[in-house]
Amino acid sequence: MASPSLNVSRLIDERPISGLQIAVIGLCGLINFFDGMDTQSIGVAAPFIAKSLGLTIPQLGPVFSAGLLGAALGAIGFGAIADRVGRKRLLIIAALLIGVFTLFTAFAQSFHSLMLCRFLAGVGLGGATPCFIALTAEYTPERHRASCVTLMWSSFPLGAMAGAFVNSRLIEHFGWQMIFYIGGVLPLAIAAILAIWLPESLKFLIVRRNDPARARRILRRMGLATLTDGTVLVADGDKTERASFASVFRGGRAFGTLLLWGPFFTGMGVLTLTVLWTPSLMGMNGISPADGAFVVAFNGLGAFFGQAVAGRCIERFGIIPTMVPAFILGAAATVGLGYSVASVPAAALCIGLVGLFLGIGTAGAIAMAAEVYPTAIRATGVGLSMAVGRFGQVCAPYFVGQMLAIGALPSVIMISAGGAAIVGGIFVLFFKLWLSHRPATATSELKAVS
Repeated sequence: MASPSLNVSRLIDERPISGLQIAVIGLCGLINFFDGMDTQSIGVAAPFIAKSLGLTIPQLGPVFSAGLLGAALGAIGFGAIADRVGRKRLLIIAALLIGVFTLFTAFAQSFHSLMLCRFLAGVGLGGATPCFIALTAEYTPERHRASCVTLMWSSFPLGAMAGAFVNSRLIEHFGWQMIFYIGGVLPLAIAAILAIWLPESLKFLIVRRNDPARARRILRRMGLATLTDGTVLVADGDKTERASFASVFRGGRAFGTLLLWGPFFTGMGVLTLTVLWTPSLMGMNGISPADGAFVVAFNGLGAFFGQAVAGRCIERFGIIPTMVPAFILGAAATVGLGYSVASVPAAALCIGLVGLFLGIGTAGAIAMAAEVYPTAIRATGVGLSMAVGRFGQVCAPYFVGQMLAIGALPSVIMISAGGAAIVGGIFVLFFKLWLSHRPATATSELKAVS
């Protein structure tokens, strides 16, 4: 008599979401929350760090970019390794890197030590991203996957918003180092929680690791108490496909992958540019650092709402009606910000709209990346896409620093950034065209975003 079998992919797709699945998404969101806090913290602390180390504001451009370069390299490396050894293990290592080197940032005594700490913390921040996006995608049903991924991702701007409100007060009362003390200790605590409680991806255990015993234990935690040891576990996915950088270009995915990278690069670059440089640009116009931090918080508020609803909008209205207008309106708001840096209310309104619309655009791109790639190469594909976005984040602050060095006005800088956002919308259009005429060999997991 044949042993009974259970398709884990169908189980996740057809059953109501369990408490364990919700908790997994919540833990992934918590790591992303700290990423948002950290990215925002260096921008708020920049004027104080510059004064403490005897630097000028433009000299901090390489420091901003060092953290983002580390994040790009972390996303590439951790994503590929996570498809080989597992999402959980890499996520714990990433949390440890974030905690240790964020903490060390508070003790930096020179430009080079500061840049090294930001680079290594960035490796952890970037490395965590493909792991928790893959985990979220693999623990949510297909019908709600885009919504769950973007809702989880919305914790990034929530962290940035919380950091903007809290960090300005911490700096005022305890000095700039305090935000890095707190920002370092909390991820270390989360790493311990992940090690003890977080389950590995079920689909990864079956498709890549062939570890049914461990998968059964997780399924029992999800409520399948009657599952027997004799049940054969299967999951949708090609067990023969090997994770590698080249794999994201195979199976008819090459052109779609390149098109998908466009909104990642432009959207994440422009969002980061506005967060990191707005306090300094406002300071050049006589606005206090505390007011600059207050303004940046509205970017997080707008991005939180935009990213939280992006997946649901894509599921209901489609890619083009959701993302193309978002990039166009985000470009307009970015240009408006360039003319508003001398006014706290106007800058707060514009940067909030930048967060809202480009939040929709970037979160939509992340949801599409989580759907395009099958389980065997999902973390690799998401990691490469996020790395492209991180490289956009690297280029954007450096670009602003160079523009300021030659005396460019904030309005000119933001007009250029708005143009980049328009380009992101154009890439979305071409991606949708490719999706509608994709080769028959392309993965069937594309159907959810189609």
